[in-house]
Amino acid sequence: MPLDVSPPSVQPPSVWHGQAALSASILVACLLGIYSRPLGFMAAFWPANAILLGLLLRHPELARRPGSWLCALLAYVAADLLTGSTLFTALTLNLANLIGVLAGWLFLARVRNQVLGFKHQRSVMTVFLACLLASVVCTLAGAWPSAIAFHLPLWQSALLWLSAEFYNYVLILPVFLAAPSGWPWTWQLPKQQHSWNDALPLLALILSEAFSQLIGGHGAMAFSMPAMVWCAMSYGVFPITVLSLLVCLWKTGLLAVSSFDFVPEHLDDVLSYRTGLAMLSLAPLAVACAYTLRMQALQKLHHAVHHDSLTGVLARSALLERGQKLLSRLEEEGQSVAVLMLDLDHFKQVNDHYGHAQGDVVLQTFAQLASEALRPDDLLGRLGGEEFAILLPRTQREQALAVGQRICERLRDYRFPLEDGAPFQVTLSIGLHAVMSIGKQDSIEQLLSKADAALYLAKRSGRNQVRQYGPELAPSSI
Repeated sequence: MPLDVSPPSVQPPSVWHGQAALSASILVACLLGIYSRPLGFMAAFWPANAILLGLLLRHPELARRPGSWLCALLAYVAADLLTGSTLFTALTLNLANLIGVLAGWLFLARVRNQVLGFKHQRSVMTVFLACLLASVVCTLAGAWPSAIAFHLPLWQSALLWLSAEFYNYVLILPVFLAAPSGWPWTWQLPKQQHSWNDALPLLALILSEAFSQLIGGHGAMAFSMPAMVWCAMSYGVFPITVLSLLVCLWKTGLLAVSSFDFVPEHLDDVLSYRTGLAMLSLAPLAVACAYTLRMQALQKLHHAVHHDSLTGVLARSALLERGQKLLSRLEEEGQSVAVLMLDLDHFKQVNDHYGHAQGDVVLQTFAQLASEALRPDDLLGRLGGEEFAILLPRTQREQALAVGQRICERLRDYRFPLEDGAPFQVTLSIGLHAVMSIGKQDSIEQLLSKADAALYLAKRSGRNQVRQYGPELAPSSI
């Protein structure tokens, strides 16, 4: 059976702790946005709204409590008041922020499981629409007070607000949706082995960014797109959301330190830049999502082809194929191998007395019990019906005998419950054949045949036992 290699689950904090963490996150994000404002104008970068929406989607227990929304509003207002804004500006602008977040949450809460981790083909489009909706609603609520606060015509205020909201949502929200469970400081990635080749897509991205700065011009924004696609196919969904955010912030930072300012005088360039950069960031995300889903589908197909659908162990053809490859490696290494043939005793009577559904439960339970008694390198497969086989590489006869006896004991001691009767037991017969040194003449079929002969002897000798192949060997039973 496959081992669970997922990272350990993180215990969620209490609601009060969660609300405190939410408030602190929004306060810091707001201060960061406020200090990105050109003097007298709206913020060039405003991450608070996207962070709030992402946290509420990752922690629905907070989103369902009005107190969480109140804590967020207080954090918004506190940040503005601490930096010198009037109470009117702080309340009106941040109520607009909260209304936009609420619109995005109402849209995405219904499809939360679909968008978390981008595990559906339409996830990217769904998130795009949610970002657009939240941006439009926030603009409708905030354009008028923003025009008053920053002394702008209403249409300029609306366009600047809309472009900023859309840019921030598209860049930041996918990071939270694709991230591991928990809060950002508890995020854990699965441990994987890496090689120098894994760094090539990232190196290509860095070089393409350097090339874009060297060449310059309006088209330089897209120079990094091939490298971003390569990164998307190499690293997966969450890493590409982080890379997209970093690359876009890098481009924005370089633009900000040049002669360009995010002010109404550059309105056309601001709209074009923010919208274009946000749209470009969606392409690698879509590629990563599609590529990940494709690889998962191929893995499921591969598993279905090579594994028994009922028990989850290797199918006959896969066991024979992998077994022969294993023997070839062991022959080169001069190692030993042991083969077990296993057959459930009187299994036909189980089907006749308790039904085929209960018979399936017996097979599934046996496969699980046997898997738990094996090492990761051992091979367990179902040959057909109630007959299974196990290959134990680098195993001596005595060790293999102990494994067979342990499996027999586990199954014999297991009680299969019944809804309308006393639980019943099932026993197991095993044939064992061990080879100290594999030769050219040894094949997986020959080893299984000899183990099968020992299994036949175990059946004739009363079942519920392990018998070893070879007339010179004394029978071993439990």
